[in-house]
Amino acid sequence: MNTEEKHIENLLLDYFAGELSETEEKELLLWLEADEANKGKFSEMADWWAIAHVPLFKSNMKSDFRDHFGDLTGKTLPIKEHRLFNWRIWGKVAVSVLLVVAISTTSYYAGKSDRKPKREQIAWFETVTPAGSQSKVILPDHSVVWVNAGSSLKYNIDFTKQNREVLLTGEAYFEVAKDSLRPFVVKSGKLDIRVLGTCFNVKAYDNEETIDVALVSGKVNVHLDDDNKEEKAKDIVLVPNRMISYNKETSQVKMSKVDGASIYAWTNGRIEFDKQPFDRIARDLERKFNVQIRINSKSLHKEIFSGSFSADQTLDYILREVDVEKKYTWKQIGNEFIIEDK
Repeated sequence: MNTEEKHIENLLLDYFAGELSETEEKELLLWLEADEANKGKFSEMADWWAIAHVPLFKSNMKSDFRDHFGDLTGKTLPIKEHRLFNWRIWGKVAVSVLLVVAISTTSYYAGKSDRKPKREQIAWFETVTPAGSQSKVILPDHSVVWVNAGSSLKYNIDFTKQNREVLLTGEAYFEVAKDSLRPFVVKSGKLDIRVLGTCFNVKAYDNEETIDVALVSGKVNVHLDDDNKEEKAKDIVLVPNRMISYNKETSQVKMSKVDGASIYAWTNGRIEFDKQPFDRIARDLERKFNVQIRINSKSLHKEIFSGSFSADQTLDYILREVDVEKKYTWKQIGNEFIIEDK
């Protein structure tokens, strides 16, 4: 391996560890733009870095990561132990990789660039959190976002320059830094959540019937555009300890009272649900434990439950607590839990 190749590999490691300086970011950007093959290598490395940090694969992290980087570069890539652990500076919060996605097929942006991209070459930063994990993201304006399992958060490379806008799929809890000149906007489905500085939670998974916005502190304005030209778009102002649920199928909006502390309990690994149908609880359990739950019971589909569980309690323990009347049985086959009537 020559000196230049080793230098590029060190830049890539520093990028994934979040340790690149501004000068090094520009250098890596030039390398990416120099050759399409370089972009392909970078993309594959990003995928393997993410997989290496998922708890399920952690035992094989060193060997797998070295092997796959070696395959990509044609040489053995030196792995520095401390870099892997610097990435996990938030304790139990699992890490997702920061992917840089370019709309244009001719330009790829990593980090910041002095070059101003053309309108069709807009670059996005995306944090993707796999099932069984959680991520903590600090945005350029110092807002903090916890991204839940099976979710993604995107923001433009020009974030804070013109606006503070993020795109969310799944669930995230936001602590937004105040900036009276540039409101913070979360776009999720047909909802735009607009704030100046506040704490709130958004749950907007594709496989959920509703989009839920719950406020902990401050004030948010939720703008709803349901594409119904006969009606004007709706604006709803939320106050603390209130949640709105937008039904994606019926376009109906429901307001309810919630406990502010329980809204973001999931950021500490807790599971809390209050009078929820088991169908919906099961989807949360699937994302948290990275499993599939098959419900072969008509009665269980209709049951409503409330409960609170700590981060260290297992799925089997939670199911036993839910089944207080001992009406159900379950078994695990591979990654699937099958629940049936006794």
